[in-house]
Amino acid sequence: MAVPLVCATGLGRAFDGGEVQALTHASLTVNEGEFVSLMGPSGCGKSTLLQLIGALDRPDAGELRWRGQAYAALPDLAGFRSRRLGFVFQSFHLLPTLTALDNVQLPMFEREWSHTERRERAQGLLDAVGVAHRQDKRPAQLSGGERQRVAIARALANEPDLLLADEPTGSLDSASASQVLALLRALHEKNALTLLVVTHDAAVARQAERTVTMKDGRIVSDSALPT
Repeated sequence: MAVPLVCATGLGRAFDGGEVQALTHASLTVNEGEFVSLMGPSGCGKSTLLQLIGALDRPDAGELRWRGQAYAALPDLAGFRSRRLGFVFQSFHLLPTLTALDNVQLPMFEREWSHTERRERAQGLLDAVGVAHRQDKRPAQLSGGERQRVAIARALANEPDLLLADEPTGSLDSASASQVLALLRALHEKNALTLLVVTHDAAVARQAERTVTMKDGRIVSDSALPT
């Protein structure tokens, strides 16, 4: 049997000196090439779980493994995040003073690519997400849907093995949300990109092949959607 891309076992995470238990005994596997939605109401722990998987935080209990290797044994977590993971957030997190093209290039400085290579790759990614014609615009000059497309292009800059998206349509109108969902689905199907998407929206969850549901810091169901 193939080793999962990510394996989380018995994760616990508390805040405010232990008074707020965000996660309790949460276990989850994500296999290469899967599109998994992590669903539940606000405050159920899904974003906390995503942050732990993304090595943006550390669990108080349990273990995380990447292709069988414990996160705790990884020698450089910052390098792991930049090389292996891509992040898409609800609020885009684009730098307002940079153009779309420059925002997409930012993560590439972790790689030994020339200026020309970075620029050409960024242009190709913006073209792939349908906003190449807006490459010289700053975030304030872009619509919400365009900003999220730029954010997705930036998340793909270093050819990640896993794309983590936290409420990627939460700040978008319905038309833009549909377009972003279609884009994520196309990236998954065309490139076999592994996706883990946090959402509270059933319409978003239905785009995935598998839905994991959380409540009160626990995983309460894990089911493949009918094909």
